[in-house]
Amino acid sequence: MMGSGRKTGDKWLELDAVVVGIQKGHLRFELFVDPHLAFEYRRGEEIPLEDILKSYEIYEDAKRGEKASADLAKDTFGSDDVFVIAPEIIRQGEFRLTHEQRTQLVEEKREAIIESIAKRAMNPQTGHPHPPDRIRQALDEAKVTVDPFISVDEQVPQVVKALRVIIPISFESVKLRITLPASFTGKGYNLVATTGVIKTEEWGQDGSWSGLVEIPAQQRQSLYDELSKLTKGQVRIEAVR
Repeated sequence: MMGSGRKTGDKWLELDAVVVGIQKGHLRFELFVDPHLAFEYRRGEEIPLEDILKSYEIYEDAKRGEKASADLAKDTFGSDDVFVIAPEIIRQGEFRLTHEQRTQLVEEKREAIIESIAKRAMNPQTGHPHPPDRIRQALDEAKVTVDPFISVDEQVPQVVKALRVIIPISFESVKLRITLPASFTGKGYNLVATTGVIKTEEWGQDGSWSGLVEIPAQQRQSLYDELSKLTKGQVRIEAVR
């Protein structure tokens, strides 16, 4: 049997439960969760919701025990089932982190932002990409603050704006439609994915791969050369406007 607590929603609510909540317009929806398991789930770990949830109820105000209206939950999320709604609330909602958890999330988001910028940006003075270490150093010099709960794509524009005070940086890019024969999709796909950002992709019945890829303009020729060498000239690359 679980530790001390009170029973709610067919589960014992333990005293170490924390509230995670999400705002939807003027409405708020909250859950009681295990703080450590919710943190790991948010980071991408596959953890059963039954273990994360400390109560199977959806609340308007969890600490006051005020349950959310089932009709409003259904109108907002398309369902009033806590197991359908919980993933969005846990992944996107706000909850109080320990200092160690917040530090870890910030560092992970910071590295993801650095990787994104290193992959897409270049030094317009040299035509070459900025190494990740140089971007990392510039982030420190610019004293950039990273928000662990805002997506990489949303933060990159402001981060780049701050970086431009420290280093010359450009986001000139080109879009290419690349088609790889089936026998070269393994190495070819990895080469494309590490060079640019795959926007859309599809696999042919014969095992071939076709994708719309955005890459830094200065890497277009080198990617073409490497794919041509790999596929013995069988790759198809078309510029997309």
